[in-house]
Amino acid sequence: MKKSIFGLLLCCFLIGVLYADDYTLSNVDSRYIGTYIPVDVDNQLKKTKLIYDALSLGYPVHHDVLFLGKNKCYSDAGFHDGYAITSREFKKFRFVENDNGIFCIDDKGNSYRKISDTLNERGYGYTEYRNYVLNVVFDFAKDMKNIQIKGSEIVIDGVEYSVNLDTVFWETENVVLWLIANKQSYALVKNGINGELHGCKRAEDEFYWLVDENVIKEFPLMFVSAGDKLPGYWSLPKAQIRYLRNMIYARHGYVFKSEDLKEIFENFSWYKANPNFKEEDLNKEEKRYIEQLSKREKEVN
Repeated sequence: MKKSIFGLLLCCFLIGVLYADDYTLSNVDSRYIGTYIPVDVDNQLKKTKLIYDALSLGYPVHHDVLFLGKNKCYSDAGFHDGYAITSREFKKFRFVENDNGIFCIDDKGNSYRKISDTLNERGYGYTEYRNYVLNVVFDFAKDMKNIQIKGSEIVIDGVEYSVNLDTVFWETENVVLWLIANKQSYALVKNGINGELHGCKRAEDEFYWLVDENVIKEFPLMFVSAGDKLPGYWSLPKAQIRYLRNMIYARHGYVFKSEDLKEIFENFSWYKANPNFKEEDLNKEEKRYIEQLSKREKEVN
C-alpha cells in the first residue's frame, strides 16, 4: 500500500516537473512584464473604434493578447479561451524598445505593443486591457458631458456599464463594444459618425446573442472630436450630414434655435456660445465644406 502511494506521488511530481519545464519561463526581464496588444489590432482599433473588427485582423495568425508574467506567458483567443505558451515557443520571442514603447515579436514574426505593466495574481491583465480599450474607443468622451470613463467601466447618462470583450457568442458587425448594466446586455453600434445603444436578443440556437434592431439611445457625432479633420460625408444619411454641417457653426459658437441641435452641441464641453458670430468668421475651407454638405444634404432622401 505504501509503495502504491509513493509511486502515485512520484508520478504526480514528475508530471508537475515536466509541465513546469514545458510552460515555466526563466530569465524574463522585469521591464517586459505586462499586457501586450498586436500592433495591427491596435492601429485598426484607433482607426475604426471597432474592437471586435480589429481583433479579426490576421486571426488566428497572431495572439489576440499576451499576458507576460515573471514565470508564465498567457495567450487569449477572443478573450474566451486562455492558455499558456510553451517555454520552447517563448524562447523564440524577441523584445524591442524604442521611443514608441516596448514591443514583443513572437515566433511567427507578429509584433505586439506593451500597454500595461501590471497583471493580477493569476498573471492576467483583463482590467488593464479593458481600461486601454475604453480609453481608445471613448477618446472623444473628454469632449462630452454625458459620457465618462470610470476605471474599467463606462458611465453613459448616469448609467454605469461594464465591458464584455468576449467575441465567441456575440454578434460583432459594426459593434463598438458589448456592454452590461443591471444584468442586461447592450450593444454600442457605430452608425456612420453616430453611436447607437441597442438591446440584444437570442438567436434561434439560444447560444448566440444578436443586436436588436431597436435603438434605445442615439449619440449624434459620437465619433467626431472637436479637433478632428473634417470627415467624409458621401455615405452618411441626411440627418448626420446636417449634424456635420452645423458642427462647423458650433465650433464658432453659433447660438442654435433648433432644440435638437441646441441639445446636441451644448453636450460638448468645447461648445462656447458666441452671440456675436458672423458668417465672416468661417474660413475658406469651412465655407467650401458647408457648401458641399448642403448640396449633398439636398440630394439624399
